[in-house]
Amino acid sequence: MKKRFYILAAAAAVLVLASCQESLEERAAREAREVTETKCPMPIGDNMMLDSIVFDIPTLTQSQYFRFTGLNDNDSVVYALRDAKAVLVTELKSTTAYRALMDRGVSFRYVYRSDRNPEKVYLETTLTPEDYR
Repeated sequence: MKKRFYILAAAAAVLVLASCQESLEERAAREAREVTETKCPMPIGDNMMLDSIVFDIPTLTQSQYFRFTGLNDNDSVVYALRDAKAVLVTELKSTTAYRALMDRGVSFRYVYRSDRNPEKVYLETTLTPEDYR
């Protein structure tokens, strides 16, 4: 009888532990929220800030919101960003932290805004699996 109880208890523990594990998508959403809450706004080089990261589970899209500040917050930035998609693809491919998300087929959205005029979007682009594979 004791043996049967221990087997049932072990099976129940395995089921409970398995049901508590997060999916990759849930983990990505949680980690994005944690970074946003604890580290943002975060300086990214000179005259740029990372304002937030959001992971949308239904669309499998991670969005990163940046803000140009200081000398970079001007219309000439648009001209400088003309090749941004190629640079973003290169950076994404070299970032091992995103490997599991890329293997899952996640899209990565980047939004760059003005600090002086938050309604002004300098660049908005989305990298799909077709772009980075």
